[in-house]
Amino acid sequence: MIFNTIMINIIKSHSWWLIRLACSPFLFSRLIAGHPINIDGQFHDWDNVEIAYSDMEGDGMSADFGDVKITYDMEFLFIYFNFHNGEHLMQDWNAFHLYIDADNNASTGLDFHGIGAELDWTFGQREGVFYINGGSETIWQNDLTLRIGPTITSTEFEIAISRESDVLTLNESQVLAEGKIVIAEAPPNSDTVPNEDGGIYFSIGEDTVPLPEPIPLERKHEDDIRIVTYNTWNDGFLDEERQPHFKRIIQALDPDVIALQEHWDWDEIDDIIQSWFPDEPWYASWTHRDMVVLSRFSIIDDASLISSGRTMGALLDTEEELGKNLLIVNSHLSCCANNEDRQQQVDEFLSVWREWISNENGPFNLEDETPFVHVGDFNFVGYRQQVETIRIGDIVDENEYGEDFLPDWDNTAVVDLFSRHTHKRMGYTWRSDGSSFNPGKLDYIFYSDATIDTGRHFTLNTLAMEEATLMEYGLEWDDTQEASDHLPRVFDITLNDLDIGVDFNAGWNLVGLPLEVDDAYYQILFPESVEGTLYSFDGGYVQENELLHGSGYWLLFENSGNVTIIGNGLNQLIIELNQGWNLISGISIELPLESVEDPENLIIPGTVYSFENVYVQADSFQPGNGYWLRSSGTGAIILNQN
Repeated sequence: MIFNTIMINIIKSHSWWLIRLACSPFLFSRLIAGHPINIDGQFHDWDNVEIAYSDMEGDGMSADFGDVKITYDMEFLFIYFNFHNGEHLMQDWNAFHLYIDADNNASTGLDFHGIGAELDWTFGQREGVFYINGGSETIWQNDLTLRIGPTITSTEFEIAISRESDVLTLNESQVLAEGKIVIAEAPPNSDTVPNEDGGIYFSIGEDTVPLPEPIPLERKHEDDIRIVTYNTWNDGFLDEERQPHFKRIIQALDPDVIALQEHWDWDEIDDIIQSWFPDEPWYASWTHRDMVVLSRFSIIDDASLISSGRTMGALLDTEEELGKNLLIVNSHLSCCANNEDRQQQVDEFLSVWREWISNENGPFNLEDETPFVHVGDFNFVGYRQQVETIRIGDIVDENEYGEDFLPDWDNTAVVDLFSRHTHKRMGYTWRSDGSSFNPGKLDYIFYSDATIDTGRHFTLNTLAMEEATLMEYGLEWDDTQEASDHLPRVFDITLNDLDIGVDFNAGWNLVGLPLEVDDAYYQILFPESVEGTLYSFDGGYVQENELLHGSGYWLLFENSGNVTIIGNGLNQLIIELNQGWNLISGISIELPLESVEDPENLIIPGTVYSFENVYVQADSFQPGNGYWLRSSGTGAIILNQN
C-alpha cells in the first residue's frame, strides 16, 4: 500500500491539524474560495466561511453587532452578520446601514468610516443610495437583486446582492474583484463594524462555485403523496390571462392535494381542477373564507378552526395509502405589520389543536396519531414568536388560550420544513419586484414527523429554470411570475422510509451517506461527531459540511457509538473515478465487490480498503461506510441493487 505509516499514526492519534505536516497523498489542503450559500434563513452552510471580523460584545446600546462573514458564488456577493443582544427585524424597525465600497477606492463614493462607499443601503427603510461619478441616485431592492433571510426577527441574517448589479459593477464599468464593507446603526447609541476606520476587506477569486444540483419535479417514488400549497393572488385560477400559467404549473407538479389561499369564488374551482386532470375524480372543500382544499382523495370532513376563519382543516380518506386518514390544515393569516392579530390567530389555533388531540374535543372526529400537515400563507414577516407558537406550542396569551404544549403526537415539536428552489439556492416563496420589500418566506409547511416521512420537497420558480427543463415539463419561463406573487411549495409524503444503523469508533472514521435524506448536514446525520472534522478527498482533502451520495469522508468522533440514519432507499449510484486513489461510499444495501459494474476495468484488484482504526482490505461496500479505492484511469463504476 502507498499509505505511509506517518499518515496512519496521525489519524489514529486524532491530531488532524498535524496532517498538514505529513508527506502523504492524503494531505489536507486549505481552500480559499467562494462557497455555495442558500439564502433561506438557515446558517449551517456558513460554517466553513471564515469570520471576516468579530466585534466585541457590549459596544452597542440599541443593536450590538457580532461576527461578520463574506463570501460569494458565481452570481451573488454574500454577507452574514449576527448580534450579541437579541432579535431584530431586517426589513423594518431598525436604522441599520450597509455600506459597500465596490472598487476598493476610498476616494470614490461616499466618504464613511474610512471607505468610499458606492452603496449606502438602509435596511429599515428598504431603500438605498448609489454614489457614482460624483452624484447619487436612490435605488430599491430590485436594483440590487437583494435577498435576505430570514424574513422574521432573528439574531443572525444572511444577505445576497447580485454581482451583476449596477452598484457592484459601477454601471457595468467593472467586474467586482475586491471591496470593503461597513455595517452600522445610525446614531445615537450606534454600533459600527469594524470599530476601526477602513472597512472589512473582501476579494472575489477566480474559482468556480458549482451550481446547485437541480431538484427534479417528479416524486422520488410513484406512490408518494404530493401536497402543493399556493397563494393564487386574488382568485388567480379564475383569471383568464393567468389561468394558462396556473394550468401548466399544476399539471407539471401533478399533485394529489392542493391547498389554495386567496381563492374567494368557490363555484368553479372544482370544475377547473377536474378539467385539468380529467382521468380521475377530484374533491373540493371550499366553504372556508379564502381557503380551498382540492384532493384526489375523498374529503371525509372539514371545518373552520379559529374564530377569524383564517385557518381551516380537511380530513382526507387516505386509509388505503397511509393506513390512516390525512388531516390538511390550511391557513391564511393576517398580513403585513399586523403582528398582534397573527399572534392571536396562532395562539387560538394551538388552543383548538391542544383540545382536539389531547381531549378529543374538536370540530370533527380525529383518530390518535392521525398524520397532519399544516400549510398556507402565514404572512410571517414580524416576530419569530409566531413561528415558534406553531412549531413548539409556545402560546403567548396563556390567560386566554391556555397552557403551552408540544403539538406533535409524540409530545415533540412539529417540523418547520425548509425548501429551496429547484434550480437556485434560494428559499423565498413570495416576490414582488415592484415592492420595497425584498423576497421572503411567507408560505410555510409544518408537519408531524411522528407520523409522516418526508419525500421530495421544493419551491418552484420557473424564472430560474433552463429552456430544456421547461420544455421537458411543459412549462414556460415566466409561468410562476405571471401566475402569482407567491411561488408554489411542494411536499411529498413518502411511503418508502428506511433506517440504517451506522457504527463508529472513537477517533477517525470513514463514513458515507447510504440514503436519500432531507438534510445531509454532517452533524444532523452524525450528531456526536466533532465539529469541523468532515473531509472529502479530491486529490487533496477538502473540509465539507454536507455529505453527497457516492462520496466517502473522514469524520472524527470523541467516543464510539452508533447512529440511525432515516431516509429513502438509494438503489443505484454512478460514481465517477479519478486515476489513482478515490474516497467513495455505497448504496442502501451491502454490495459485494463482484457485483459492482466496472465496464472499463478501472478498479485495481486488492485496492479497496475500509478503516477500522487500521486499514482493512474490503470485499464489499457496507451502507454508511466510506472506502478507499484505487482506479487505473478516469471513468465510472455503477453500484446497482439489482
